[in-house]
Amino acid sequence: MSIVISQQKKPFIRFDPQKCSFCKTCELACAKYHYGKYGASISRITIVRRGMKTLKYFICTRCEKKFCINACPKKALSYINGNIVVNEELCDSCGKCVEACPFHGIKLHPETKKPIICDTCNGEFQCIKSCPKNALTLVWLSG
Repeated sequence: MSIVISQQKKPFIRFDPQKCSFCKTCELACAKYHYGKYGASISRITIVRRGMKTLKYFICTRCEKKFCINACPKKALSYINGNIVVNEELCDSCGKCVEACPFHGIKLHPETKKPIICDTCNGEFQCIKSCPKNALTLVWLSG
């Protein structure tokens, strides 16, 4: 499958698995920023270990095709100021957005069952700021 990244200038969080120590501080910082408590299940970034040496990250890339927006039967997702925004009043927690995302960048909140999607912490990028190994960096993509 070929994925095209948006042609407009936007922030992208790059992950360097060679630098990552799998401390998950980025996940904790994200959860704390958004919900005032720690927990990987409420983080908008997810770091996983596959095998002994392979680390991967999952986060919303704000892709050009907007798979999640197109998949939402209730039109609860929209693209505003460079981020995917959830209208929780319209959302029925069906999970179609989660299924549609080829980047695995969306998950449902364990309690509210509403989608949680990276919003760049309103430009504060808590995951990047908190990473002790600089495994996460900000790059600007443009068309």
